[in-house]
Amino acid sequence: MTEPSVIRAQEADLPALAMLEARTFRETFSDVYNAQDLEEFLSTKKNLPAITAEWSSPGTQYFILRHEGQEAGFIKLNLHRQPDNGTLLPEPVMELEKIYVLGAYFGKGLGKILMEHAIAVARENFVRTIWLGVWEHNLRALAFYKKEGFSQFGEHQFSVGRQTDRDLLLAKVL
Repeated sequence: MTEPSVIRAQEADLPALAMLEARTFRETFSDVYNAQDLEEFLSTKKNLPAITAEWSSPGTQYFILRHEGQEAGFIKLNLHRQPDNGTLLPEPVMELEKIYVLGAYFGKGLGKILMEHAIAVARENFVRTIWLGVWEHNLRALAFYKKEGFSQFGEHQFSVGRQTDRDLLLAKVL
């Protein structure tokens, strides 16, 4: 059995990353959104061209977590990105925009490994505040972030198709 590893995504990893994005989002939210809205969102926001464009954005870093030779999860970090709700957090800041683990790997501590990696990247870049948005009804994620020392500072809206949800904005000062 090999130890889990987190690697920075390279261009050759983008198809695997697109698969992880679509699969983890579907696993997490398939019972939340209308099926047609979800499929349209996945086909436009979680496809290879969309992920490639995000990966190429200045300040954006993707990391893939591999466990036992398989892609099991990922994170997307945005250096120097302040929240979109008008709040100015102590700088320098970093957004932890996405942190997902495939459902088959829940309970193995992989989310913690990804969070530790995100914090390590933040420290390497002298980030003072790390922040994220999480759906208000994602109780599993909220409990995880609270345990990791994040606290709420605001909220914003997130839309998938015709449905608009409230995301809580959480931050942690390093």
